[in-house]
Amino acid sequence: MEGLSPLMAVLTPPGRGAIAVIQVWGEGATQAVDACFRPARGPGLSEGAPGQLRLGRIGRGAGDEVVAVRLDGPRSAIELQCHGGPAAVGLVMEALGSAGVVATGTDAWAAWQGDSRIQAEALEDLPLAPTVRTAEILLEQAQGALDRELVAVEEELQAGRIDAAGHRIDLLLERARIGLRLLSGWSVVLAGAPNVGKSRLLNALAGYRRAIVDSTPGTTRDVVTVPMAFDGWPIQLSDTAGRRHSDDPIERSGLDRARLAVRSADLVLVVLDRSGPLAIGEEDEIVTVEPDRSVLVANKSDRPAAWHPETVIPADRRVVVVSAATGEGLDGLSAAIVAAILPDLPPPGAAIPFRVRHRTSLETARRSLAAGDRQDAIREIRSLRRDRVGAGPSGGTG
Repeated sequence: MEGLSPLMAVLTPPGRGAIAVIQVWGEGATQAVDACFRPARGPGLSEGAPGQLRLGRIGRGAGDEVVAVRLDGPRSAIELQCHGGPAAVGLVMEALGSAGVVATGTDAWAAWQGDSRIQAEALEDLPLAPTVRTAEILLEQAQGALDRELVAVEEELQAGRIDAAGHRIDLLLERARIGLRLLSGWSVVLAGAPNVGKSRLLNALAGYRRAIVDSTPGTTRDVVTVPMAFDGWPIQLSDTAGRRHSDDPIERSGLDRARLAVRSADLVLVVLDRSGPLAIGEEDEIVTVEPDRSVLVANKSDRPAAWHPETVIPADRRVVVVSAATGEGLDGLSAAIVAAILPDLPPPGAAIPFRVRHRTSLETARRSLAAGDRQDAIREIRSLRRDRVGAGPSGGTG
């Protein structure tokens, strides 16, 4: 590795934040950081003990105040914590660049850090996780959960236990339905007639006034989407225009978008007004929206009931009674949403495929097993969990 430059990558997401984290690794990393790190007191990083936090400054002029630590272990590195935001990060990276450190992306850092390609992919996705829960799942994959399960699958195949191997692959494919949504989340759409309380319900679930609430039919003319989380699972919750006939071209466009949103949603919340008679067509809507991707919401429970769910809603349909005005029943609705989109939650530490290539390889291995080609299935599993993909132009330790 002699003659190769050390590398650096910003590990925190771009944009403004309280703190940004930069790691420097590769041959000569410690010496390069020491060349521009001005400790508040004491010697440079190369003379201090690994793991010791050092306060100092990096950058032109007064520079930015940073905390530096030398990470010891199989893949030693220097971690710098500076103020968040493009200006502070740029100041530190400029100084490191002048000391010979080459800027690269998190993909190169992940490839260097991970013991396998899967672990590197998990590390690469980890900063993009929208919730703590999804970050925990990705961290478990970065620590080898999926790799260990694939080793177990291969061992079953090598031993000729085809049914056991097939069962493990089927379970992984089922969990991939969750893994492929860890970053993007699930789409949940509020649908129903005008004035049933869809916009007020969206505001109540979001915890702030996002959609305009008014008794005038047709107030909502576009799809209003709010990112949020239920029980730690990322959700894109959308309010849509109330279903009705209109000659207004703008409102008709909103209704078309509402229909498209309903068709493409992972889950539809069919909102009904419990305080008044069901609107024309609502009985049909209750029956026709697919039961496996819908929850019926009987809203306005704070008012006298004009009907009761057990009298108009089939017994096999999921229904939740709520009041968007008072908040009654919202916890039950949140639980119903999670139960509908995630009927089988994985246990802590479970192996979860989280990229399309993982699912594709598992599907190929399963087809090979179904065709009686055990060796091809073994090759596919080995290809999926192959070793590290490389550490970039410099892979040494500092």
